Amino acid sequence: MEGSKLIILVALAVVAAAAISVNAKGDADGTICGVTQSELMECKPAVATGTETPPKPTAACCFSLKHANLTCFCTFKNNKYLPLFGIDVTRAMKLPSTCDPTQTASCT
Repeated sequence: MEGSKLIILVALAVVAAAAISVNAKGDADGTICGVTQSELMECKPAVATGTETPPKPTAACCFSLKHANLTCFCTFKNNKYLPLFGIDVTRAMKLPSTCDPTQTASCT
């Protein structure tokens, strides 16, 4: 379940990157939770809506998650804009564990 929560966070961050108007946890250097917008966009196809079976996350996406502040992504878990940007929250929740089964974040 922890991995699922983390994926939601990643998806929310992808939405934040896509919708620059969302101003939660954006760092002064243009990163979101330690990940650049271009790195987040690498993950978008794996969490997007509109396909029955999404593509697997790219190596670049998974690499980005390795240096991301996954707990920071928890602040995005209730963001109402994710579905508006084509992000499937269920898929997003699975992304970190898809990349690395040992990745976890604690969203309380």
